[in-house]
Amino acid sequence: MNKTIFESNFERLKESVNTAGKEYFEPAEECVRITEQAIRRGNKVLLCGNGGSASTASHITNDFIGHMRNWNRDGYPAIALTADISVLTALSNDYGYDQVFSKQVTVLGKPGDVLWGFSGSGNSQNIINAVEAAKAKGITTVMFTGKGGGKLKELVDLWIPVNTDELMLAEALHLFYIHSIAEAIEANISPLS
Repeated sequence: MNKTIFESNFERLKESVNTAGKEYFEPAEECVRITEQAIRRGNKVLLCGNGGSASTASHITNDFIGHMRNWNRDGYPAIALTADISVLTALSNDYGYDQVFSKQVTVLGKPGDVLWGFSGSGNSQNIINAVEAAKAKGITTVMFTGKGGGKLKELVDLWIPVNTDELMLAEALHLFYIHSIAEAIEANISPLS
């Protein structure tokens, strides 16, 4: 019997989750520590990605500023570099799409901030440029990618791979990871009473 696309995709997702070990969990736990420390120091999280990963960056920004489980906490400073259409189109037009995030990092970033980037392939040039701009400013760089990691895994301070290189599954797992990371940060900084 032929499986439906949904059944096939779900089986591949389960396989990715069920075969993930410490090598996938430990970087996420380190991300909790790094990001929590930055927030406690009064720094912020900058986030970037392309396509579906741009939506992921915007989505978790909402959760940082709003809440995960604790609706009564103060928000945590976060900026999705993917959200301002005027900035995105102006920078793309004037400097080229490869500079769309690095220009924002240079202007908005401060030493001690954290840059979270999302790239299924790990090879997006505009994300690579954002990482280089962040490093030049003393910003810690964290990258969520597929299993292979591409060029970015060697460039960042913390590489967080997911256990697949299939883009659709990687993007789904990125959402799970970032929700879990944000929930852990919130539990540490603003526990439910």
